[in-house]
Amino acid sequence: MSASAIIENSRSTKAQAPMSLALRNLCLTFALTLTALAVVGYAWKQTGYEMLIVAMGWPHVILGFLFFFGKVLRGERGARLAFLLLAALTLLIWTAHYVYAITGLIYVYFLYHAFRDEIFVYLQTRSRHQLNGRVFATAGITPLILLLLLISQPQDYRQDMRRVELTGAQLNSDGWSLIPFKEIPQSRGLGFYFYLQAPGTEEPRAFLTDATTSDSRSDGEIRVSDEKWPQASDLVFRPQYAGEQLAPDAQAAAPAEMIQVQLTGGHRVGQTFTAERDDLSGIWLPTYRLNDEGLSTQFILRLASPPLLPLSNWAANLRWILIALLGIVLLWRVWPGLWENRQFWLYLAIFAVTFLVLQTVLKTASRASYAVPMIFQFVVVFHYFSWYVFSFDKLRAPSGTAVKAPQANSLYDRLLASLRRAPRFMAVVAALSLLSAAGAIWYYQFNGPTTLRYAFDYNYFLYFLVFHVTFSFCPKQPPRVQSGSAHAVS
Repeated sequence: MSASAIIENSRSTKAQAPMSLALRNLCLTFALTLTALAVVGYAWKQTGYEMLIVAMGWPHVILGFLFFFGKVLRGERGARLAFLLLAALTLLIWTAHYVYAITGLIYVYFLYHAFRDEIFVYLQTRSRHQLNGRVFATAGITPLILLLLLISQPQDYRQDMRRVELTGAQLNSDGWSLIPFKEIPQSRGLGFYFYLQAPGTEEPRAFLTDATTSDSRSDGEIRVSDEKWPQASDLVFRPQYAGEQLAPDAQAAAPAEMIQVQLTGGHRVGQTFTAERDDLSGIWLPTYRLNDEGLSTQFILRLASPPLLPLSNWAANLRWILIALLGIVLLWRVWPGLWENRQFWLYLAIFAVTFLVLQTVLKTASRASYAVPMIFQFVVVFHYFSWYVFSFDKLRAPSGTAVKAPQANSLYDRLLASLRRAPRFMAVVAALSLLSAAGAIWYYQFNGPTTLRYAFDYNYFLYFLVFHVTFSFCPKQPPRVQSGSAHAVS
């Protein structure tokens, strides 16, 4: 069934809104997202993006679950069984992430949720929030979402847990140099990838470090600009853990097993490894400065976990084959009704092109070592704002096209009914956001108690994003139309 057919089969044909309304909301969402990310990035750089996702995320997660749980308490058809199944699925994904650190898969899981919801937002906005059809009843939606997910590569989802800026004057001219960062609790057994870069350096041989041609570490390998480097096997380095003060001992490797690697020149030099202890707090590297001009050289060290790296050659070729096949399937599914559904596909094309342009800009800026958000972080913040813009649009829907709310027989239903009024909804969102932002600032900027990490640390908040995405698969009930005041978020 086509998008237009879905809208025609709903009860809101007369209330269908112009496409300009959906485009206006889309532009507003992009503007709010870019502004918010620019502000926190200017204030706190990479840490600011993590704080923003947590601060905006808690109201989103809490409000979404409140309305779902109302269906469970009322005993709506399928709601209680769905609650048990979705809770079990959530626990399964949590356990898998705790054991295997499936961060990359969680990113894809959330992106699927965000793209699907963006299509739902468009269809609901055009139908003035009375759409009875299902998102995936629209021909071509499934291959489109899969295509969008494949366009991004694994390294685009890489999570930079720590980012340290330093100058050449802070590195030893002939010996071990420590690059410290805020300690990472419970790091034992986790895989990491650190990489050092001197962006924009004109003198390629200002600084050197050591690498071994033999496999000196079984837990990782050297990477140059994210790729395997055939000339060496491992960097010479030592992880630093909280409480350790002494520099590593002199290397015992024979000279024949050592080669020197240029740290300057604009490329990235790094290594994957597994932390042996908790509270990882820095990296020791042997460094050599060849001239005094290197004192002002700017370096950036990033520590990523998990170490999501470029695909191997066969996997990269498979990705391109899948992209081509999905493109053909998408064209085959869309072509018969393309003219009939031209506004729907034009909107999605505008969204996809804008997303791809921003992705390219972010990737280019990241290669130049600017502190920009990664693609996943941008999409998460965009998703938050998209639903707030959508919710306030729903609250302002004309009274003749309002969606009927459930009877407020219980205290819980009366609470939900109060949230369907614009002033109350705005006040609750603002209050929850301020409380969440205060907790994130306390934890990140004022060294709050370590127990706060379970609620406000970006890495732990991924568990709550999984919870939110999984419970978004709750069964939907067809809306009921009534006259009177507008009702909103569900």
